[in-house]
Amino acid sequence: MTEFALSGRDWLGRLPAELDGQRRVMTGLLEFSEATPPVVTLIVGCSLGRGAGDRLSDIDGAIGLDAPPGDDGATLVDSAEESLVAALPGMGAVVDALRHRYGPADRYIRRIFAQFADGPQIDLTVMADYEIQRGIGARPDWVFLYGSPRPPDGGPGPETAYAMTGEQVREQAFLGWVALIDADKYLRRGSLWEAHFRLNDARDRIWALWAAATGALYPWHGLTQVLDRDPDVLPPGIEETVSGLDAGGLRRAARASAAILADVSEAAARRFPADLPGAMAAYVTGVLDQPDR
Repeated sequence: MTEFALSGRDWLGRLPAELDGQRRVMTGLLEFSEATPPVVTLIVGCSLGRGAGDRLSDIDGAIGLDAPPGDDGATLVDSAEESLVAALPGMGAVVDALRHRYGPADRYIRRIFAQFADGPQIDLTVMADYEIQRGIGARPDWVFLYGSPRPPDGGPGPETAYAMTGEQVREQAFLGWVALIDADKYLRRGSLWEAHFRLNDARDRIWALWAAATGALYPWHGLTQVLDRDPDVLPPGIEETVSGLDAGGLRRAARASAAILADVSEAAARRFPADLPGAMAAYVTGVLDQPDR
């Protein structure tokens, strides 16, 4: 977790000039939090929290309420959401906003995405503060603009955001091989759009496994986390997995994806020991190597 050494306003004041738009909106969110009970915390994270933001970065964050977790706190969460949406135009001209329930069914979380006319975006969740505090150990990039970390008593916290279990490594690898055998099927049928779609899914699994192998934050986010960690450290040959909408190019990209999927699966398994789906990998690779029938 980002060390909480500065007040919210001090942290905002130290942002570079290119983040003036985000600073304005976050200052508005801070003022809203200070003026609105039962708000007790306001956090921001991702690229802004890591100090890697630029003028195109959205504001990923959460507002925590003094409310019971789950459906027991739904009325307070809904009320705070309404108040926040009503306050957004005071932070800048709003183009439009999306509001919806978010996350697992046993947690009551509302998400607001808003686009401001001069560029800034917010992607903000509203929830019981308990849900924020229980996740502190898993989010090293959080910055508290309002309130402070107070881990709830009782029970172990979640695993760190860097973690991926061996079972999850196997799952990602297996789903990658399934995507590639599907791509082969669609190529043999002459359905190029479907082959292209499944090839993209296989590449998503490659990025997630590479993120896990290299120790990137939030490996489930795949490509974005790989690029955030080091845009120069990519899976060798990854550019060969890209193709236009032609059968020959898609076939070559699928074969390249198979080789890279095997490599990144092994790399991820070295970091998070896993029983990799070797039989599935051999079968799919063999099918991809056959000429079109």
